[in-house]
Amino acid sequence: MDLLCEPASPATPPRKTPYVCDELWDGGPFKTYPIRKGKVGLIPPHLRHFLGPGTFPEPYHEMLYPTPKEEIQPFLQTWLWFGLLAEMLGLNEISTGVHLVESTVAAEEIRNLYASTVYISHDDSKQYISAKEVLNSAQVIAERQKFAPNLRERLIYICDCLRYTNFMIPSALNLDETVRYSICALGEYFSTGLASVVGQSNPKIEVPNLAFSWHQNYMKSGGTIEKEMLQRGWCPSETEKIRSQFQGLQTMHHISQLQKSNANQDHSSCTRHLCTAFQMDIETYQPSHMSDDCSCPLLTIDERATSLILHSTDTYPILRFDQIEDELDSFELVVEPYEPGVPYVALSHVWANGLGNPRANSLPRCQVKRVAQLIASLQDQVKVGQTEYKTQYRIWIDTLCCPIELEGKLIALERIAGVYRNAAHVLVLDATLTGLNSQDTHSAELLLRIYCASPWMRRLWTLQEGTLPRSLFIQFADNAVRGFDLLVQLFAAGKSDPRYMRIWQDVINAYNELQGFRSENGEAEAARPQLLTLQRALQFRTVSVVSDEPLCISTLMSLDTKYIAATSDAESRMIRTWELLSKLHGGLPPRLIFYADEVLSTHGWRWAPRSLLGSSVKDSTIGFDERMLRLVCAPDTLGIPTPLGLKVAFPGCRLVPHPLAADLSLHPWPGAINASEDQIIIRHEESGKWYRINDWYRSKKLSSWTDDERTAFDREQNDPLCREIDSGKSVLIYDERSRNNNILVACMALIENIPEDFEHSSINSEELNAGLKVHRTRTVIMSLLSEEEVRMMTIFGDLASIVAAYQETSNLLAITDRDSEEWNNCMSKIKTKMREVVAEALGSNPELVETIKNTIGADVDEYMWAYIPKIFSHTITMEETSSEQIWFVD
Repeated sequence: MDLLCEPASPATPPRKTPYVCDELWDGGPFKTYPIRKGKVGLIPPHLRHFLGPGTFPEPYHEMLYPTPKEEIQPFLQTWLWFGLLAEMLGLNEISTGVHLVESTVAAEEIRNLYASTVYISHDDSKQYISAKEVLNSAQVIAERQKFAPNLRERLIYICDCLRYTNFMIPSALNLDETVRYSICALGEYFSTGLASVVGQSNPKIEVPNLAFSWHQNYMKSGGTIEKEMLQRGWCPSETEKIRSQFQGLQTMHHISQLQKSNANQDHSSCTRHLCTAFQMDIETYQPSHMSDDCSCPLLTIDERATSLILHSTDTYPILRFDQIEDELDSFELVVEPYEPGVPYVALSHVWANGLGNPRANSLPRCQVKRVAQLIASLQDQVKVGQTEYKTQYRIWIDTLCCPIELEGKLIALERIAGVYRNAAHVLVLDATLTGLNSQDTHSAELLLRIYCASPWMRRLWTLQEGTLPRSLFIQFADNAVRGFDLLVQLFAAGKSDPRYMRIWQDVINAYNELQGFRSENGEAEAARPQLLTLQRALQFRTVSVVSDEPLCISTLMSLDTKYIAATSDAESRMIRTWELLSKLHGGLPPRLIFYADEVLSTHGWRWAPRSLLGSSVKDSTIGFDERMLRLVCAPDTLGIPTPLGLKVAFPGCRLVPHPLAADLSLHPWPGAINASEDQIIIRHEESGKWYRINDWYRSKKLSSWTDDERTAFDREQNDPLCREIDSGKSVLIYDERSRNNNILVACMALIENIPEDFEHSSINSEELNAGLKVHRTRTVIMSLLSEEEVRMMTIFGDLASIVAAYQETSNLLAITDRDSEEWNNCMSKIKTKMREVVAEALGSNPELVETIKNTIGADVDEYMWAYIPKIFSHTITMEETSSEQIWFVD
């Protein structure tokens, strides 16, 4: 796996790829190798078109009976590693008897290929593959493609070979990770290199998309790589962020090999979405000195001076560092109002590193001195020619420039966007980065540490500090480096090495996401970022004060911060934030009603997510993808906040419960079994289709719950879906965009009355008359039953009707004391009847027995009687609404 680039000091020893081939590559056409080797049965049916014209009837059993590792690994390594490398070098047949390189020369080069890539390790005397020769072959590969009669057709063929390889790898189950990812690394190397060549071609060469995903779950949750990273001090939320943010195998491997600079942090209580290691306790927080043995006094800024500027002007305070005489430790900070043309550096820092102070505008003098020295060094380093920058740089740091008193602090927050937009530079101070030497460290490592491993990238307040400025510098041990310059350096490295180009592609995507909050013209006129940009940026951020999130969103989205800050509690601020976001975009994505783990509690807003921070949700069951998908919608389908709830238009249905007989209750056999509510079965009478309803939350949690946790949840919830449906007010609202393989997501809700005299400008009379006001209760997963399952359900429904007509069922209704012997005797007779009718049905219907085996499992016949009281104590039918039903979802 030496084709995967690593940092200069990798965290673990390099992984070697064993040579497992049992024969040499034959030099034939790449795509048809399985035919030549009689291995067509290993190719999934949906990939067999790559083999060429004709039909290939060989059965595919790999999912049920995977080929043993000893057989599959040699075949795939010969084909997809050596065969792919030979293809890129132009050594394979293009068609029968036709080569780019003369056949005898090609055969000799293939033999030499093995000689240069296979070696015997001195450690264990085993054979391994080295890809170093691949890195030296770029020029040869480029020259060989020119031998093709038609360059475009040749490149399209290579694209097909790469796509074929990319699709084949996941289908091979019995592969060692080193073998699997050595093939993936080779494929990504060639895909990235080819994409770069095509992108820079003039005239433009049109070829199929080369943006394949080669990481193939390299850092999958619970996998080997993640386990190793967690053991070395990574946070679970960091590995989750990496999986969500990056696509490159090179990127993921490089990150996985970074030495963790803050490995002593305790992440034992962290989750996939929340890192608690850098969370602060405001009550106990104290600013830090530069060293443990320092006891220098605090330098305090007169809050009256900063407040006066904020209250009496439309600007904000900045600080001038004045050296007194020649003594290094004799200095003062002078408060000045910012005026255009006066350059200053705004500090962006992580409070957990000790530069904060929640109780006073003061910091240890040693810290102030260090900050002043760093800014002076930055000014010397920049040395720009503009007159304004010949003036001594001023300083802005929140700890000293934002008043502690509430009124002044709120004014400062209103103007915070201007602070970062107007700064000559913003300087990032993060203890995990200031220990790195920028000259001795590759730009790939520096950038990946910034974007993947720095606490600075995880805090909410630092988001705006990194997205709004015109010039952002990151402080390292030797000097400060402009972030964009690092991107330029990495791009230059990528032009000669596709491995670094793949890392650059991932990093530039992360960089561009943050640029979505920049103003359109670089001045004060703000851009209007989309909610998708906002959600992506906030997902893995954390904040110590919950009510700060709406203020940060306000700054990023150019909302009215003063209006939001006028309320103090988090819920009220978030309501105002959603209100202003709706006005900004002309509405809100309607799919919010389907994907929200924790919502606001205020009536009219009970559909709105309480937070966009993944870290703020205590028990999340929606992942990063769902958080993004809920914000995808067409401009003409936006939801509108109203006093009744979010006004949306979706198809849906009413759920109507029916007793098995007119004189029976919906649950004629209470207590017959102690069932957990794992599903609800409903029927659409007009079409004859049946559907299964599962609670989203329960379904997502099952894999992580213990039996005791599941039982406790079911006991506490007490059949919530059934109770809602029994009310006769239950509805389902369909998220049609989620429909996939007869499964879709739906919002379950209860109908509520609209006051007779209700009027509001956001709802016209037609909408008010046709609309349904509902209270959102949960998200459910709705799946269509197969024809086989429908036959089974129909039979059990009929059996339930037989038991319902049984005299003892009517007798049970007349017994009021459920603890009486009379009740127990009657219930015992009913259970016996249930067993009898089910046993008779199974004995007379082999097809039913087979269906139960296929859909539920083997050896469960004796328990199937419980299906009657569990599923069919009553029936539930669907009454469809119009496809554009108006809902007011609260």
